[in-house]
Formats: sequence, structure tokens, C-alpha cells
Amino acid sequence: MIKLWLIRHLPPDVPAGVCYGQTDLSLQTPVSLQSETVAALRQQLPASLPVFSSPLLRCAQLAAVIDPQHALDIRLQELNFGDWEMQSWDDIGPGALDAWANDLAGFRPPNGETGYELQQRVLDWLKEVSAECTEAIVVTHAGVIRALQAHHQALPGAQWLTLRYNYGQLICLDFADEQIQAAPVQ
Repeated sequence: MIKLWLIRHLPPDVPAGVCYGQTDLSLQTPVSLQSETVAALRQQLPASLPVFSSPLLRCAQLAAVIDPQHALDIRLQELNFGDWEMQSWDDIGPGALDAWANDLAGFRPPNGETGYELQQRVLDWLKEVSAECTEAIVVTHAGVIRALQAHHQALPGAQWLTLRYNYGQLICLDFADEQIQAAPVQ
């Protein structure tokens, strides 16, 4: 069993309405200037837990403040949106966005990855970490949190879009060993 304290990164430095996925972006406001937000997160987190983070700056910058000894893992990166990266949602177009929204887990953006592929790499990480820890803090992305929560709740891909997370949001999930080992719902 493992308890995960999942934190979505703070707002990235990117214009509104742009798809950014695995593009490496700094935070809109440096962590050093967000002391109230960081203090509020710290109050909710247990002390002395290992901290894991996506290596993308918007996560790693927050993780470094929570624990300077945090571990980076590429499996905790956001969905690879391929050719959609750094394109405005308007330029991607309603037809493509509708196709993605109708099959969030199975749709593959051109030269990108599917939500199921993201989920599989995150579950590989979870299996590895659960063999070493019973509790951990994870600073990551909405897509990663969504993939973990969908697996936790055994949600089919058609229901993934119902899972939404705000910047800086903290959620806690307890995974039993049988959940960790279970095949993802397709």
C-alpha cells in the first residue's frame, strides 16, 4: 500500500489558451514570490516524506522548495501533445479538440502520446516506488494526476475528462497493493 500526496504545479509562464504538455516552462511567478501558497501546501503535507517530481521546471521548482533532496523522474512528465505543443487551442481547432475530448485516454495528438500511454508510464513509476515507500509527495501535472486517479477509481477513458485539477491543488490517494497491480481499465 502507498499513500500519494499529489500536487499539481503552480501556474506556468505561458499565454492563456496554449497547449503546452511536455514543453519545459518556468513558473509564471517564481516560487520565492509565492511564499503564502507554498506555506499553505507545507501545512497540509506530512513531514519527512520522500518527494518525487516531474523534471519539467514548473514542477521541479516547486519540489525543490518542498524538499531540496527531491527525486526527478521523467515518467512523471505531462502528456506529450506532439505537434500540438505550444499551439493555441484555437489553431488546433474544434474538430481535433472534440476528438480528443471524446476519447481523452485513447486519442493520440499528431506525433504525441495517448492518455493510456501516459497512464502506463505513471503506473510503472507507481509500482517501482510502492516497493520502496509507503507514502510519498509527488509534484506533477494534471494529466499525471488524472491518470493515477482514473486508475485508482477504475474509470474508463470516456470518464477521464470529469477529473479536473487547479494549479497548486493537493489531492491524496491511497493505493492498495491490488490496485497497483491491477490492469488499467480501457
